[in-house]
Amino acid sequence: MHIFVKKQMKSLHEILNEIKDFRRKQGQRFKFADMLEMIVLAGLSGIFSINGIRRFIHENAEFFIERYELKHGVPSLSGIYNFLERLDYEELNKALKIWMDQYIKGEDIWISIDGKVLGSTVSDEHNSKQNFKSIVSAFRSEKKLTLITKGFENKKKEDEIMIAREIIKQLEDKGVTMTLDALHCQKKRQRRLWWEEMTI
Repeated sequence: MHIFVKKQMKSLHEILNEIKDFRRKQGQRFKFADMLEMIVLAGLSGIFSINGIRRFIHENAEFFIERYELKHGVPSLSGIYNFLERLDYEELNKALKIWMDQYIKGEDIWISIDGKVLGSTVSDEHNSKQNFKSIVSAFRSEKKLTLITKGFENKKKEDEIMIAREIIKQLEDKGVTMTLDALHCQKKRQRRLWWEEMTI
């Protein structure tokens, strides 16, 4: 007789609760994981602006007050802004990847990695060496999931190739098929590391 034990999956709230709280202990009206989960749920609903997040939370105030046993109502606009301003997005990205990995491991995985320049981030636009911010994402189209995102600025001598390799290292998956732009097909390549086993 064979007995199969299914691994217990962690909830989104449990995983978010593992991120270190950057706030002082005094005067906290909301638990860190509660606050973060409300914001993440807004993002999962396609809402990313601060005003939009506030509206989403307030429109679902009854649900959130009951879920988190909030004694002071839901967060204000300034509270959300101050929280997001100090949030470590690298740590949030890692936590969300851990949560999503529970549902997508063991499948035939295709991942697209692509970089985009963020609009309205150019500085010194009349200079030949303008600075601008970009973001590189790893995306699973069949699941409609962005697995990892990482930003960079060109003035820091970073580029899409470097960031894409960092993302591939974070994925650490075997048997994954990845698609990237021709930009990543370099003639002069460094010796391939173990985590660079990919299909282009």
